[in-house]
Amino acid sequence: MGKGQYTDRPRAGRFAAAAGGCDRRTGVIPSATPLPTPPPAPDAAVSPATDPLGCPTCGREWAGLTALQRWMLPQVAPAVPGYRLTLAYRPTFVVTGDYHDFFARPDGRVAAFVGDGSGHGPAAGMLMAVMRTILHTHDLHRDPGETLAAAGRLFHRQVPPDRFMTGIYLAVGPDGWVSWASAGHHPPILVARSGRVGIIDLTANGLMLGPEAAPEYATVRHRLQPGERMLVFTDGLYEARNRAGEPFGRPRVAQFLQYSMDDPLEDSVAALLKVVADHLQGAEFEDDFTILGIERAD
Repeated sequence: MGKGQYTDRPRAGRFAAAAGGCDRRTGVIPSATPLPTPPPAPDAAVSPATDPLGCPTCGREWAGLTALQRWMLPQVAPAVPGYRLTLAYRPTFVVTGDYHDFFARPDGRVAAFVGDGSGHGPAAGMLMAVMRTILHTHDLHRDPGETLAAAGRLFHRQVPPDRFMTGIYLAVGPDGWVSWASAGHHPPILVARSGRVGIIDLTANGLMLGPEAAPEYATVRHRLQPGERMLVFTDGLYEARNRAGEPFGRPRVAQFLQYSMDDPLEDSVAALLKVVADHLQGAEFEDDFTILGIERAD
C-alpha cells in the first residue's frame, strides 16, 4: 500500500480526541480539538427527539447520566515527561462501557488503564464505574500483572457471574520502558519509527476480569525507542462494520499506523478515526471504542 493512500487530514466529528492542556474535571480543552456532541445540561429542556426511547423525562435523565460519566472519565491524556500521549473515545449510546483512566503511581511512573465492559449502554457503564471505584480506592498500583490480579479479585466479588471486563494496565517509566499486563484484551500495536509493526507475544494475555476469583497475569516489558509508538484500543474500533457487514479489522489499523508515522501522533489518531468512519459508508458504530496513543519523545 502506498504512503499517499492515507493523506486525508482529520476532520471534526463526534469524537473526543485531545492531548494535554485540560482540566480533568471540567473537560475544558482548546476549541480546535474535536469533541463529542456535548450533552444538554441536566436541567435543560429535552425534547422526545433527543431521547433514544422518545421519552422527554427519560431524555433528561440520560443527559444527566452522560454528563456524570464525562466528569468521571478523563477527557484528555496527561502530560508525561519523555512521552507524548493522545486519547480518543466514543460511546455508542448515552454512556460508554469502555473505561480509560490515568494514575500517578507511588514509584513515580504514570499508569493507564483501558478496559471494555461486556454488553452495551448503561449496564456496561455500571461495570466501568465498578472498575473505576476499585482502581481509585484500593492500594493496588504495583507491577502491572499484580495490579490486574488484585483488581480482578475485587471485580469478581462485585459483579454477576455473566458479566466481565477485558483490560490492559500499562505503566510508562524513564528511558522509554513501558510495562503492561492484559486481561483478555488484545495487546498494544507497536510501531517503529520506520513504520515496521512489532510482533507481540499473545501468550501473556490472561483471562478477562470477572470470571476467576484468583486470576494471575504476566507483565510484559518493552523499551520504546525515540519516535516509536504504541497504540492501545478497544474492539469497537476495528470491529466497526460497513453496510456490507465487513469489519474494519485490526490489520487495517496496523497498516494505517505504518503509513502515518510522519504525522504528529494526535493527527495520526484523528485521521485513523476518519478512515474508520469512512469505512462505515454511513452505517453506525455498533460498539463503544477507546484509543490511547503513546509515543516516546526524541
